[in-house]
Parts: sequence; C-alpha cells; structure tokens
Amino acid sequence: MARNNTYDAFKKNKSSSLKKVRHISEYIILILMQKFAGLWSFQRNQRFGKWFGNLAYLLARKDRGVADYQMGFCFPELSQNERDQLVRKTFQSTGKTLFETLIVQRIRKTPGKYIRLENEEVVHNALQAGHGLVLLFGHVGNWELLPTIYEMLNIEGIAVESPVGDNKLDDLLLSVRKSDNILMVPRGDRSSARSILNCFRNNKVFLFAMDQDTRVKSVFVDFFNHKASTAKGAATFAQKFSAPVVSAFGARLPDGSHLYTFELLSQPPYRCDEREEWELTQHYTAQLEKHIRAYPDQWVWFHRRWKIQPDDPDS
Repeated sequence: MARNNTYDAFKKNKSSSLKKVRHISEYIILILMQKFAGLWSFQRNQRFGKWFGNLAYLLARKDRGVADYQMGFCFPELSQNERDQLVRKTFQSTGKTLFETLIVQRIRKTPGKYIRLENEEVVHNALQAGHGLVLLFGHVGNWELLPTIYEMLNIEGIAVESPVGDNKLDDLLLSVRKSDNILMVPRGDRSSARSILNCFRNNKVFLFAMDQDTRVKSVFVDFFNHKASTAKGAATFAQKFSAPVVSAFGARLPDGSHLYTFELLSQPPYRCDEREEWELTQHYTAQLEKHIRAYPDQWVWFHRRWKIQPDDPDS
C-alpha cells in the first residue's frame, strides 16, 4: 500500500505531551455544551449547530482543505465557488449533528417527532432466517441516532467503536450512545470477537460503518471513481455467518427531521470466496456513494478517505 502525499499539506501537528490536556479540555467543553443544549428546543439546537459549523468552517483550515481537495476529484464538474459552498454546508451539517446528539436522550423519548423510518420491514424480514444481520451505515446525516433507530425497530445487537483513550471522555461518549438495545464493544478488546460471534448466533444485528479508512482488514474498491481502502468486514461476516446485509442510510430533511431508509443489499447463499468478498464490498460501497451523491452536503468530507492507495493504481 502507498500513501497519498497530498494529505501531508493538511497534517495537524498535535503535541503528544499535551494529549491529556486536550482530552480534559474536550471533556469540559462537551459537558458545558450538553448543559447548554439541554435548555433549548430541538429546532433551536439545530440553529446553534449551524452557527457552530460556520465557526468551525472558518477556524478549521486544514479540515476545510481536506474537504475541498476530496470534493475536487469527486465532483470535478463543480467550480471552486460551488465547492466552497458545499464544504461550508458540510460543516453546518456536522454542527447540527453535534447539537442534536447533545440532546439525544430527549429525542429518544418521542423519536417519532424527529425520525421517520422507510422500508423498516426489510430489517425484520432479513432476521427471519435466524442468522443475524449486518446493518451498514455511513457518516451521513446524524449517525449518532442509530441506537435510537434500534429502539424504534425493536431490535438488539452490537457496534464496535474506537475509544478516544481518555476514560472520562470515553464514558461521556458512551453515555450519549448508551442503549439497552445496542452494546458498544471497544475495538481491539479481547471480548470483541466473542461479542460478534454471539451477535450472529443469537440472531442480532451487527452495526457496521464502511465509509472511513481505518486500520482494519480492507480491500481497494472504486469510490467516486477513485480507489479507496475499504473495510471488508461486512462481506466477511455475511459470508461466515450466512447473514443478510441491509443498508441503514440516514439523511436530514429540509424541515430538520431525519429519514432512515433500509434496503437489502445481499443475502445468502454466498460463494464464500475472496472474489465474492471484493464484489460484495464494491457493491455496498456503490450503494453508499449513491446515497452520498443524493445528500453531498451531509457526508463528513473532511475525513481523509483516500489517504491510503494501492501500490499499483491500476490494480
């Protein structure tokens, strides 16, 4: 594998010696923001989130640069001014996601006021075979609502998450995501493999994100006409446990509410070979790309998605 050196221009030089200080600061800021957000309505928090996103757009120069760079080759038909507007809207959307998440416990009390589900029968039909289910999502709209989606669907399962590395900050993030319907399993934890195995054996739902370049077993597939290192776990688990794969793609609608749509992407029987593993991963990625193209201002464009490249670009 090779690195895309273009990203070096946007590298953040964070001092490792100040890591603890940063985590403490982030914890205090989040606690204060959570208390502040709790005073206001859902709609008012969305307005605060938009304002916060505008501020981040102005201050986070390197993240803004990453987003603009990636949009440049994903949407070559856009002018620089059009890209600038789209990048700003991306920051606004992420700000709204943050402030919505700060009051997620309120949303959970009456989720139907804020969230609409479409084709939810796809999930329940897929579980009838008794082999569990892989539920795919991308960081579009507000992905932090997914534990609430589990509750609305009356399903149970697990999700693997990457701890920040600070106990207080990790506990705070877990408190936001905590639900009786979904167990958060730390990535790399000794118990994670057993939790995944039990999830499928007990006909539960494994929540899986596949739109970021993380240090997991991956394959290169086409994503916006460029090679992207993509986690192959969804296909691997589908093959291993004869499990269906369903997409759970969300989007924030013009009125501020959220729509989650479910679609069956694959189901057994599988061939269970490496070629199929790649084909499935490519298929899942293509469906995610289709969704992002429908809501381009709601995806996290500042994640360094194409940082890792194959040694042979034509492979």
